[in-house]
Amino acid sequence: MPSPETGDTIFSPKKILVADDEYLIRWSLTEVLSEEGYEVKAVENGEGALEAIKNEYFDFVITDLVMPGINGWQVLKRVKETYPKAKVIVITAYGQQDTEVIAKERGADAYIEKPEMLDKIMMLLRGVREGD
Repeated sequence: MPSPETGDTIFSPKKILVADDEYLIRWSLTEVLSEEGYEVKAVENGEGALEAIKNEYFDFVITDLVMPGINGWQVLKRVKETYPKAKVIVITAYGQQDTEVIAKERGADAYIEKPEMLDKIMMLLRGVREGD
């Protein structure tokens, strides 16, 4: 199993995993994040996400909640069990009033509804990058 770098250095994201069953969301995130200098791997479902984290460490995982088969809740749980320091951003187009609260309780570092997604993700990533 791969392991993240350890030490007392300030967190600096380099690799991002995007899991979403919508092609345009995957493509958009991959394009924008790659242009910002991140190494991005995109998968179309939860099964692909779990397979990816078996083989490599990601500083950030961006996962849709509603996907066929293994959903984003299961991806979130596995990422946090496997790599507790990895940051998980949960995205959804089907958020309900308490979905954000549940996501945070389950370990998500951020919750974003898709209509506002790209702007918020870039703000989050830039905030981490400025902390270098």
